Amino acid sequence: MTRIGREPRTAVVVGGGWSGIAAAWYLHRRGVSVTLLDEQAGLGGRSAAAKLGDRSITLGGKNIGVRYREFRAFVAAMEGGAFEHFGLNSSRVENGRVVTVDGTSPIAGIAGYARHARPMDLLRVLQLVRYIRADESNRFVRGPQFVELAKRRGEPLLDRFFGRYLQSSLIRPMTVRMNGAEPDEFQLADFGANLGMMLDRFEQLTNGLQPALDRFAKWVTVETETTVTELLTADGRVTGVTATDAAGDSRTYEADLVVVAAPAPAAAALVGSELPALATELAEIRYFPATVVVTEYDRPVFGPVARSLFFGPDSVVSNAGAYGINDRHLVRYTFSGRAARPYLADDFDELRKRAEDQLSPYFPQFAGAEVVAQTGKHWAHAFCAYSHRHADRIARIDTEAAAAGMIMVGDYRRGTSIEACFRGAQEQVQSVDGTRDVIG
Repeated sequence: MTRIGREPRTAVVVGGGWSGIAAAWYLHRRGVSVTLLDEQAGLGGRSAAAKLGDRSITLGGKNIGVRYREFRAFVAAMEGGAFEHFGLNSSRVENGRVVTVDGTSPIAGIAGYARHARPMDLLRVLQLVRYIRADESNRFVRGPQFVELAKRRGEPLLDRFFGRYLQSSLIRPMTVRMNGAEPDEFQLADFGANLGMMLDRFEQLTNGLQPALDRFAKWVTVETETTVTELLTADGRVTGVTATDAAGDSRTYEADLVVVAAPAPAAAALVGSELPALATELAEIRYFPATVVVTEYDRPVFGPVARSLFFGPDSVVSNAGAYGINDRHLVRYTFSGRAARPYLADDFDELRKRAEDQLSPYFPQFAGAEVVAQTGKHWAHAFCAYSHRHADRIARIDTEAAAAGMIMVGDYRRGTSIEACFRGAQEQVQSVDGTRDVIG
């Protein structure tokens, strides 16, 4: 791990998504005075609150794994509330009928998807499961055994490692849902994060994520609707940032440590003029777009068993599912994957109707259901899908950033899950010399 060799007393964190929140939290715990800047109106990044009628919902990730150790510790510190079971409920159409696999037992779930796979594929999946069970670090991007296996195999994409049936039934649902990527766009070396999530059990916060976010904003200085425009440097070191607020006024923020906590494309744009080599590495990390639409209907449209449906590679909608176990009248539609990309800028109503047309043959409740409320969001860089030899690239990114006296955090470090964002930020904060946990 590259250390930046400096003890900070003050820090500026650029970005209010989970990686930025985690970095600010860990720095705060170490006695650093933190200012967090974010261009959105509220914290949370892709998990920020949105309004559906009178209700606050989350358009982005909100499921919390039982193994999310660091994030659960953060929620406990923020007095963020209680958890309730959610599970990884997923259905697909086989031979004209809906087949559902529920995430009550992760291994049983994987077996349900893979039951008709060729023996070689089953052996390969079992080998990867053993890696994850043997070493927790394999649950995240750049897991050591996944990286080593990929090197031995010539750095294959997933479509070159698994057969067609397993790609269709198990692999593609994971990569499209978690990374917006098709199997031929995703590296074997990074697959541990996907399989690790599949092997977890999931819950949701009963009152959502917002209470924890609100509490966190009282622990550190948070300035929203503030867009960072450039880095400040002196003698090759980053000494602060310049930002513009909602009124258009410019302000300088100087600090001992600058943390850039943004998706790689945004981070590359920010550092490009001062640190071009770092920007070049960041620009090579792949992201894919997505649109999410959440619709409230006047009646439940999913049943208690099949609460979601995953669609194949020719479908514009990739997944449609109930917002919660008891919210089967609220449907989250996700439009991602190769077939969806030409349509993602379409009107939300247009996208929803496309999805309803595909759901209605299997869920008759959609026929005649009336829309009560609707909201949605398009992200140009919704999902990170990493890069070729990603572990080597991250090492180069860390070397370039450390030479400039700063650290880089984001979903490209350890994975796109909330826990992966916390783990990646924690590692980077620990790389800062002279910090110590002063809160416990």
